[in-house]
Amino acid sequence: MALSAFFERIWWTSPPTTLATLLSPAAWIFGRAVKLRRELYRGGTFKRSHPGVPVVVVGNIVVGGAGKTPVTQAVVRCLLQAGYKPGIICRGYPVSPSTPRHVTARSRASDVGDEPLLHFALGVPVVVCAKRVLAANALLDRHPEVDVLVADDALQHYALMRDVEIEVMSNERHYGNELLMPAGPLRESVDRARECGLRISPSWWIPETGYKIGNHHVARRRISEAYALVQPDRRTQLNTFGGSRPAVVAGIANPGQFAKALERAGVDGQLFAFPDHHEFKASDFEQIGNRSILMTEKDAAKCREFADHRMWVVPMRVHLATETKRKLLRLVRRAAEKYSPTETVDDGPETA
Repeated sequence: MALSAFFERIWWTSPPTTLATLLSPAAWIFGRAVKLRRELYRGGTFKRSHPGVPVVVVGNIVVGGAGKTPVTQAVVRCLLQAGYKPGIICRGYPVSPSTPRHVTARSRASDVGDEPLLHFALGVPVVVCAKRVLAANALLDRHPEVDVLVADDALQHYALMRDVEIEVMSNERHYGNELLMPAGPLRESVDRARECGLRISPSWWIPETGYKIGNHHVARRRISEAYALVQPDRRTQLNTFGGSRPAVVAGIANPGQFAKALERAGVDGQLFAFPDHHEFKASDFEQIGNRSILMTEKDAAKCREFADHRMWVVPMRVHLATETKRKLLRLVRRAAEKYSPTETVDDGPETA
């Protein structure tokens, strides 16, 4: 953890620090290795496979969270609204099973990871596996009705051939110092991101320029009313917690963002930050006392077995602009025509 925090300070400082500059030779070697790996896949030396239905890959070029999972869910909702029958494949971090696991209503975060449980709540088939090709084949074998696959966090998983690439960039952190690892946070160069057919940046604000910032489409982040973890049909407005100084518990890539979003909603809470994908246990909440606890859906998925009356879940979604939906559906439709030339699907709603 100390090493991770050390690199965090280097990577997200711009312009690059002296230490980041000293690490540049190692970053050059890493970059050559990454480029060679991709060329070996492109050239056929490393095997690649395509499942036979359109594949939409959502990912990023930086280490850590950028909002891929909420964007994946927004993409799936858009596809559902347009009449597609999507399925989701993902790694299931930190579980990352070597054989495919189908997510079901009985699945636990310890078995399939936290994010796949959120995907499953969309009502679509979800399969987790470290090897996305195996996940894709397993999903289609059990669900032949699926006509488009969405791969969460698979931009660098080149064994899986894809038709549409979506890059997600954090609107707060961007690309850090724009250097490759270990000098910076980049897994691939910024030029690689420019190759993606659609580039999305989740944001709490809509820019004055409209729905885009530079080459990135802005996806609006929103939080909604909270629901009780022990009784999900029990809901309350966030202003209910306004004067009570609740505990804000977050084990996500950037816990501070969640706390700030609650502040903007009028909730001044005390942040208890945990590492991304933290495996929560009951003892993590003993220090909080009897006050209300607000948490993300991602974290709540790992707290159901010991949930109590204090715990409230605050859903967060990203919403694609109309123009973003149109571009996404246009890209998917073109891909679908290659596999089912006679099939046509509507481009979706006219409003965001």
